Amino acid sequence: MRHPDILLITSSGGSGHLIAAKAIRESLEQGENPKVVMEQDVSKDWLGSLFGKIFISIWNTSQINGWIFMQEFQSFIHPLFSIFLTPSIFFHCFKLLMHYDYERVIDNQVLGTKAITNAVRLYNWIQKKKLIVEKVLTDLPTDYTAHFFTEIKSLNRFERTSIEIYAQEPLLYGEMAEIFWKRKTGLEMGQIHIVAPPLRRAFFALPAARNVPLTIPLTIENEAAKLRLIKASQIHMHPPVFQDGRGDVLVHPQDLVFTIMLGSHPSKNALYDYIESFFNLVRSKEGPIVHVFILSQTGKWIEKRLVDDLVSQIISHPLAPKRLRFYPISRQDDQVVSKLFNRSNATITRSSGITTMELIQSGLGDIWIHQETPRSILGLRHHGMVLWEYGNALYLNQKKGARFVSPQFFEQAFRQYFNDPKEVVVSFDREPNLGLG
Repeated sequence: MRHPDILLITSSGGSGHLIAAKAIRESLEQGENPKVVMEQDVSKDWLGSLFGKIFISIWNTSQINGWIFMQEFQSFIHPLFSIFLTPSIFFHCFKLLMHYDYERVIDNQVLGTKAITNAVRLYNWIQKKKLIVEKVLTDLPTDYTAHFFTEIKSLNRFERTSIEIYAQEPLLYGEMAEIFWKRKTGLEMGQIHIVAPPLRRAFFALPAARNVPLTIPLTIENEAAKLRLIKASQIHMHPPVFQDGRGDVLVHPQDLVFTIMLGSHPSKNALYDYIESFFNLVRSKEGPIVHVFILSQTGKWIEKRLVDDLVSQIISHPLAPKRLRFYPISRQDDQVVSKLFNRSNATITRSSGITTMELIQSGLGDIWIHQETPRSILGLRHHGMVLWEYGNALYLNQKKGARFVSPQFFEQAFRQYFNDPKEVVVSFDREPNLGLG
């Protein structure tokens, strides 16, 4: 077997880093000069099976339950966490560098930047090489993108010579790009590369025409997933057409299409509320067919039994009009997601980095950014999303006119799609209200 040419470092916890890593790997392995890529997952391969699973589980559980405080706390302690992880990450990275003759080192995750950079520096000194760490940002560069920038800014002047950044244009408000990058990273502009986002190929394809029928070929992972779709179709008796591991959904030009994609591990309560609101909005038997696709991007979603719970909720409304059709589904490939972003009249999404980039590239309908219901703990109050996702939301607002929505205001905001003249415009302030109490 040919030795790997490129070391690609990524991490589990959510799905954004892994999806970006897949896109990077495909571009390298299928390019004009194909390369052999070795992919390493810091959380699973370098932190040990037990500790890595605990870290991933805490993060994913926080997303499922909408624990904004927990996610922000993990981001707050990230610098201390990275110090604790430094020996393990440094050792594993340096061991691989000494064992294989890599041409490039690409890192698209937030853990252990300092450790990886110093492993590369030591390797260069021993082997007389000139490798650098190519840091690919999977979040959009804004003033709220702290978890990527904190460790990069902490590098000393010697370490900074061994790292370069690959990212999109920053979100600026009257500030020069050079000043933004210097303030956030401490690097010179020659070390900053503005590139296309790390997306899978389907998101760069031309969208299908809107005036002809479109087939959405849903991926059916197993028989249980197929049965869930069949059960959910009991309220309208029009299940997808199943063949060869796919479930084809035919969408006509006059149909309304909505996609709900709240990250890899979506909040249960938010999805329940959105489904209930669709039942309230679509009561009339007359009107266009309404397709509602509810996506999660990891198989873990099924293991948490969330899809089963959603199906039970859907079929418990026997009087729902047959023109309302729900498709609760788990992991879908880039072809399906890009088609849904192209065709949806509106997409409800969390503003995670990769999803934001995908929507900027291929979203043609309205974009609504999900906020959790505000909660208070010990007198501290959060306002619906973590700060880095708020930065991505600002980016989406500037590029695509995205607006905020939350379950309690959903029906007011979405009446416009169902010929209700009472359209409510949800304000989109530049600065979040982060007051306490």
